[in-house]
Amino acid sequence: MQSKEFKPLQLDRRAFVRAAGIGAAGLAVPGALAACSTEGSGPEKPGGIENVEQKQLGADTPGVVYPDGYVGPKASQKEPFSDGSKTFKVVVQVDAEDVGDWSTNKFSAWLEKRTGVKIEYVQVLVTGSDGSVDMTKINAMLASNELPDAFLNIPFTSDQVSLYGQQGLFVALQDYIETYAPEARRMRDEYPDFPALNLAQDGNTYWFRGINDCFHCRVSPGRAFVNQKYLDAVGAKIPTTTEELRTVLKALKDNDPSPGKNIIPFGASLTNPLDRFVMNAFLYNPGGDRNGGWLRLNEGKVEFVADKPEWREGLRFLRTLFDDGTLPKTSFTMPQEALLKAGNTGRFGVMRGYWWGSFMDLEYKEDALWHDYVPVPPLKGPGGVQYAAWDHYGYAAGNLVITSKCSNPELLVQWADAQMELEAVMGGYGGIKDDNWGWAKEGDEAINGKQATWYSVEFPAPQGTSWDQHSVMYRSNDFRLGQWVDPKQPTFEKDLYEASLVYEPHQQPKDFQLPPLLFDESSAAQKAETAAAIELAVKEALAKFSTGELDVNDDAAWDTYVKKFETMGMPAYLELYQQAYDNRPK
Repeated sequence: MQSKEFKPLQLDRRAFVRAAGIGAAGLAVPGALAACSTEGSGPEKPGGIENVEQKQLGADTPGVVYPDGYVGPKASQKEPFSDGSKTFKVVVQVDAEDVGDWSTNKFSAWLEKRTGVKIEYVQVLVTGSDGSVDMTKINAMLASNELPDAFLNIPFTSDQVSLYGQQGLFVALQDYIETYAPEARRMRDEYPDFPALNLAQDGNTYWFRGINDCFHCRVSPGRAFVNQKYLDAVGAKIPTTTEELRTVLKALKDNDPSPGKNIIPFGASLTNPLDRFVMNAFLYNPGGDRNGGWLRLNEGKVEFVADKPEWREGLRFLRTLFDDGTLPKTSFTMPQEALLKAGNTGRFGVMRGYWWGSFMDLEYKEDALWHDYVPVPPLKGPGGVQYAAWDHYGYAAGNLVITSKCSNPELLVQWADAQMELEAVMGGYGGIKDDNWGWAKEGDEAINGKQATWYSVEFPAPQGTSWDQHSVMYRSNDFRLGQWVDPKQPTFEKDLYEASLVYEPHQQPKDFQLPPLLFDESSAAQKAETAAAIELAVKEALAKFSTGELDVNDDAAWDTYVKKFETMGMPAYLELYQQAYDNRPK
């Protein structure tokens, strides 16, 4: 096909997170949709800007092919809409590794030429030394009212955007979008749930957000893998039920096929917990972390799952694995360094992992160890329950918030909207057209087996040629899976897609999942304190009941565990969520 030279792919964990489009916060419970204090009547339909003709999509770019039924960004002709007489000050993240200097970045130059909009990029570090989000400098700007015209992909929480919007620091954008943003309107029509994900407490839309709909990310936190060669060696098949898993683990333990004869039959770790995979054979469990979680909807009522009788049955099952000698205590405590050491030497039989790179170092070559590990489908439990915890909402990505200082928000809305056209999406993500990416040809096969639309040479793109994933992108599921992959130079994207297909048929009904919600300042503080206590209690008890430190069959021990949640404020915690859910703007 193309004559470009493709570089062998080596993907570290940071590159994988970028490829998935999720960042550290993306692994947590999402946070935007409704308010605790609004009445839930919903916002009025945007009317647009009075006496301004609605902007429409440009003519399709010739030569770009799409599969039948394609949903996503399309390539179209664009003309500059600004004369460049005004320069906008936009705060962006420091990204020395990929973006480099924003002011000399090649995509920055391409976007300025296409739109006519001149930008002064103010580069601010928003990452702490430990990798966490550090908004110190951003908060100082807001507190001092020394505002730029806009913030591009700064990691505000939804609670913050709602609060600052209502305080008048950010501009409500819904009418501007209705008039000036045809690409965003296309996205809105194709993802009808999306507009509600952007609503503030007062029903306004204060940020211009994009989409990164990553198929494999929807289930990755609940996947498990098994070494197929080890299964073959002991004469076993991939387990499909909890009892089959138990039988397989015993066979791996008793007939250790690992090179060092020191197999860990069932592995997990601090960062790859067991519950989101195992417990979904007993009840729908969305999982959780320090930000919240272990919550579901039951006919519109918010429930906590980790104190249910079905959860106790799941703990009983884990205890049998521990008693069998197939689930070691280290599965609840193993740090990352030890995890990689075990993974790189092939010690895991079955492993609970987000992806292969969660438990071993990766290189894309034919004889790499990770190829031996294939997905274990959702297990069917003794009661017939078989869920894959599937994220129906976690696809929002990239954002622009325009501040009250901006005198021409209509131009920045058009600038953001221009980033969502397909060629701009590719340039923001992939760098220079024909150098690092291009259009697929008729007949090229995409990741999902359909007609491909585009190909990429190297990800991340060469330094200084792209914005990595800081742009206001529209990367739909069809777009992401529409990549042509050279069979001689494959990428992890195809493998990740294929490793997720077995989970898709078992996704929980959408109305089981608590959608992202928005909390006011006082409620958010109360929620955060309780959530941290809940996480500690759930994870501690998961380990203790599974390993026999606490007897899961002792009613007194179980009752003590359940009552602990009440003393830490569970009733009030659930009420906060219920109010937020009931009053969410729709």
